Amino acid sequence: MKLGPDPKQLREYLGTLVPAGVLTWALAILTASYLGIASKVDAAFISSLVTSVLAVYGITRKDNEKKDTTSTTTTKGRPPGSKNKPKPPPVVPPTQSNGQP
Repeated sequence: MKLGPDPKQLREYLGTLVPAGVLTWALAILTASYLGIASKVDAAFISSLVTSVLAVYGITRKDNEKKDTTSTTTTKGRPPGSKNKPKPPPVVPPTQSNGQP
């Protein structure tokens, strides 16, 4: 008779413990960076780790607001909030149906 942890239970335990450890470490490094204790920390990388670990636990951001696409007046190739106004379309003279200009 074998006395010891079941390999399946050990795997489940480590599957919970490792992401929790990574989350704790990442939040500690991010907090130290914001407090000025740690310098030269890539906050984007640490934030992506936090997001990934939270996704493992099923925690995601949910948007309840609908986006109102009719209120934005952006044109193709121009970022929102740009102060450059788009060029108006060229004016084309109307043509007559009887063939005369």
